Amino acid sequence: MIFRFVRKGRRERKAVARRVVILGLDGLSPEIASELMAGGMMPNLAGLAEKGTFTELGTTCPGISPVAWSSFQTGVNPGKHGIFDFLAPDRRRYLPRLSSVETLSAEHRNRFLPFLRPSMKQVVRLLRKSRPFWSLLGRYGLRSTVLRVPITYPPEPLDGHLLSGMCVPDLRGTQGSYTIFSENEPGAPFTGGLWGRLRRRGDCAWEASLPGPYEPGGDPACVDILLQKGRKGFMLRAGGATIPVEPGRLTEWVELVFRTGGAKVRGIAKFCLSLREGNSPELYATAINVSPMSPSVPVSHPVHYSRYLAGINGNFATLGLAEDTWALSNGALSEEAFLDQAWSIFEERRKMFLDALQRNPSGLVACVFDTSDRIQHMFWSAGHAQGSPVFDMYLRMDRLIGETVRELGGRDMLIVMSDHGFTSFHTCVDFNRWLLENGYMVLEEGVESVETSFRGVDWSGTRAWSMGLAGIMLNIRGREAGGIVEPGSEAQELAAEICEGLLRLTDADGNSVISSAVPAAEVYSGPYAAEGPDIIVGTSRGYRAGWGCVTGGVGERVLYPNERHWDGDHCHDHRLVPGVLACSRELSAEDAEIVDIAPTVLSALGVRPPSYMEGRSLLPRDDGGEE
Repeated sequence: MIFRFVRKGRRERKAVARRVVILGLDGLSPEIASELMAGGMMPNLAGLAEKGTFTELGTTCPGISPVAWSSFQTGVNPGKHGIFDFLAPDRRRYLPRLSSVETLSAEHRNRFLPFLRPSMKQVVRLLRKSRPFWSLLGRYGLRSTVLRVPITYPPEPLDGHLLSGMCVPDLRGTQGSYTIFSENEPGAPFTGGLWGRLRRRGDCAWEASLPGPYEPGGDPACVDILLQKGRKGFMLRAGGATIPVEPGRLTEWVELVFRTGGAKVRGIAKFCLSLREGNSPELYATAINVSPMSPSVPVSHPVHYSRYLAGINGNFATLGLAEDTWALSNGALSEEAFLDQAWSIFEERRKMFLDALQRNPSGLVACVFDTSDRIQHMFWSAGHAQGSPVFDMYLRMDRLIGETVRELGGRDMLIVMSDHGFTSFHTCVDFNRWLLENGYMVLEEGVESVETSFRGVDWSGTRAWSMGLAGIMLNIRGREAGGIVEPGSEAQELAAEICEGLLRLTDADGNSVISSAVPAAEVYSGPYAAEGPDIIVGTSRGYRAGWGCVTGGVGERVLYPNERHWDGDHCHDHRLVPGVLACSRELSAEDAEIVDIAPTVLSALGVRPPSYMEGRSLLPRDDGGEE
């Protein structure tokens, strides 16, 4: 405590705030927020704008959540933190992989009994480079509480507490796979989940097996579940608990124990019952979240922090992408059940955030809420008129801003921000099909289309390929396994040619599909710039990379309708989807960008931003923290 006091004294003379509170509202749109503020619908945000600052916040290129939140943390462009998309290319195998985290098996020896045979241990590695700004605060005795900021898995040590966000897996090791149980097998395959059979047991009971983590031998460990219909309704027995199940409503969290490799692995899940034709039951189970009370992978720092949060508030979602958008798209969840799920996750996080505000009176408190992003993805086409899910969401976010303001002290500084905005998504663009039709990609003989992972692509004749939401890679000799394009001038000329061709792409009505297409070297700089795509493509409003080409598919058409429930997006030209920045203080916020947040927070707390940060402090020059 004495050491911390001395360190704090080294910087408090320059500090303009005792505590900085960051309220991250993922995807909040400045256009909609401004409209609702003008109509008196968001008084708390309007109050911040009147007393302090409200403006657009420039996002990263592209405006994709893992890219933007990584730049928020580090204050640098993607070329310095190495995150360019949700997925990154494995250039030797032409396969997509997660861009931010890697799970490996490593040999582990017992330190106390080294003569024993070593065992294989799972190692999780964060791939984001550079350093989050809160790691610098501990040098000055400033503690941080960081809740659910994306790209913080696995958690890095810091002076304070951290609960990981985006990319925390479920117990199956996926980014979220639900299970749907029914008596009859579904008529068509679906993405994002598994199917299991409900086996009838008598007239009023059904049993099933819920698959969980995989055994070392390859089969999943399972938990038996039993659904029973009685006079008072349905009851579900799972994991040793028996709970009532109301059709159309999600249950509370159910604790599940899987036995795998001789060990117990604990998870939690929620269930939802639907009655289909002829009152045939269909049972939905969420992805099996890592138990916060007994985590099988690291979800917090220190490890007991997740246990503390569960102890005071009960179980909560730990999955990085917890709102089940796939289940809504596939009809496994109704719109009402999905909204119930989204708002219950919001409420879990709200309680954590308010607890952190009360327990961390100085330093940093940062929390990101995903509900704003998920609801806009799934209900954008319904508009934001009064009574719509998007309208209701903006009002609830404004109430959260009001709650936060009431918790602030006189020397607190509040930043409300979003990583990007939103726009429509009505048409899919298959970049790989475009490359194929324009002679840049070649398929193997007899192959007309590719479902995923580039199976069927002839790399000996392919000069360019697309993967992810905004990037095109060149098939460079010596870099890709089957590269044929010479690095240097040949690659530069090819990139320029592809950019020019993409900018000429129009739909049947003559509308421009591509708003920008530039070589990545014009956008990124830094030691990891070469790990990203070679061309960054920004689509116009309404157009986005197609679902198949994101994971290495080649469809039958370049442009086709987006028929999924997911009808709003932000993976377009980044200039079309700026985020929101509001602050309880006046800032010099003209042309503010997301890389400016880190140096601004450091300056407000009296810490000089390091020279590697590319953002600038938005504090006025005479407000401390800068010379």
